Amino acid sequence: MTLEGRIAVVTGAAQGIGRDYALALAEDGAAVVVADIKTDGAGSTVELIERAGGTAMAVAVDVSDPQSTAAMAEAVRQRFGAAHILVNNAAIYESYKSTPLLGTDVGYWRQVMAVNLEGPLLCAQALAPLMIEAGWGRIVNQSSVAAYMGRGNLYAISKLALIGLTQGLARELGQHGITVNAIAPGTILTAATEAVVAPALIDELRSRSAIPRKAGPGELVGTLRYLVGDGAEWVTGQTILVDGGTIARL
Repeated sequence: MTLEGRIAVVTGAAQGIGRDYALALAEDGAAVVVADIKTDGAGSTVELIERAGGTAMAVAVDVSDPQSTAAMAEAVRQRFGAAHILVNNAAIYESYKSTPLLGTDVGYWRQVMAVNLEGPLLCAQALAPLMIEAGWGRIVNQSSVAAYMGRGNLYAISKLALIGLTQGLARELGQHGITVNAIAPGTILTAATEAVVAPALIDELRSRSAIPRKAGPGELVGTLRYLVGDGAEWVTGQTILVDGGTIARL
């Protein structure tokens, strides 16, 4: 697959899964905008891409801020003149604090929703006009297997709501040649996962999976490549579970 001539924006690409996404898209020929609130990490991702012969730029963005996402889109337009792919990967995860819903501070609720749910909406609102101009676009939202597990915590709720947003955007943007889908990863071993998920729970989720082994960010790259490629031009509004069979419908 080639993405030559495509411009891809990946949020939360300073580290972890987002960095792997950015590297893969660059390897396939896209010019990649590494968008993250963590500017040092974003710069490191750009260096990795450029060292491998790719094209990239770092943009500082707070995805929960409409002015910041609009500025990001303008920076993309100024540098590349277009945008074709948006990967909404940024989320409150590594710093997530789990509490019972009845004890959740409403201010923290709004903070998590602002990043995990409103962030993808704001980024889509900012960049979809460029995709409409191009007559082609791919938006991929990062949901989570947590959305299907019935645990009911704030993070899971935000990722379940993101599936609904994915379906709504797919319906609105399909007429413009833009597809909108989501990836719902299982337990992917990153520094963030190890900081948030108890080792016992990681072991439990792995043991109940149909493929009971460790999984890293690279496990998700093939699905991303499929969704942003021409082979998925009639696939939209879908959420693909990439979880080793954790939520197996058997």
